[in-house]
Amino acid sequence: MTNPSDVPADGTSKPMETRGGKAKRGSSRDAMSTLQDKVTRLEDNTNESRERLDRVEDRLNTLDSHGDGRKVDVQDLEVRVEIVEEENRVLKDGLTDLEKAMNVLRAELNIYKSAVANGVVSSLSRVLADVPKPKGFKGSRDAQETDTFLWSMNQYFRNTNTVDESTKVNIVSSYFTDHALLWWRLRCADYDGDVPVETWEELQSEIRESFYPKNAQRELRSKLRQLKHENNIHDYVKKFIELKLQITNLGEDEGFSIFMDGLNRWANMELERRGVKDLSHALDEAEAIAKFEKRDSPKSKPKSKN
Repeated sequence: MTNPSDVPADGTSKPMETRGGKAKRGSSRDAMSTLQDKVTRLEDNTNESRERLDRVEDRLNTLDSHGDGRKVDVQDLEVRVEIVEEENRVLKDGLTDLEKAMNVLRAELNIYKSAVANGVVSSLSRVLADVPKPKGFKGSRDAQETDTFLWSMNQYFRNTNTVDESTKVNIVSSYFTDHALLWWRLRCADYDGDVPVETWEELQSEIRESFYPKNAQRELRSKLRQLKHENNIHDYVKKFIELKLQITNLGEDEGFSIFMDGLNRWANMELERRGVKDLSHALDEAEAIAKFEKRDSPKSKPKSKN
């Protein structure tokens, strides 16, 4: 029964907030509308920056042409060229930042649209806020950095329910910095500014081809064999495990042999005395020795009171 306090003077009932989910749908439309406005403003700013960049490049070409058959003050002309080139550089950097921000906003907008279509808007804002964003990718030609970046991007797409391929590509490119960003800009330049790949799978392949060291596994094996127990055994075990996890096909017997060979003479003899026969057992016993070393070290002993 309708509460009389909810009936206006004209006799019509106030619509309930939960009726048909109109309030939630209205909130979702407002969120998408706000996001769409941000994308539109960024696109306008990007277009304006491109126009300014074109004007600066025209000025630069004009200044270069003044050296042909005209008597001009060379020093003054060089200064003017330097000024225009600096303006050109600043505009290009700003344009790159705008495009990155626009890609991120477009991706979020697509996520919102997908959520609305699937009827899961109520918890979307909270989910997006809780999902950790990947770290930027510098393109340092490091196997671990490359693998970690690709894995974190796949996790991000899974947690945000991002399935559109072009959206994935745009999001990933927004995390490029340093060498990776320069590489991406040159790749786009080869396609007259268009995105050179259409799917995330293609982009993953190109990233691996460009930044994954060709002999990464061989180098990791070499580092593992060269690793020696020089200071405390805990640091040796930690570094050994770190390298081992990056090697894709290290056999159990091979790993055990390398680990034992890297130990100093005393630790090796102690593990043999304890009867270790496999890598897992050796690591456990080595950690036990590490705890004993830490407990028995001078720093861990309490100072005696006079």
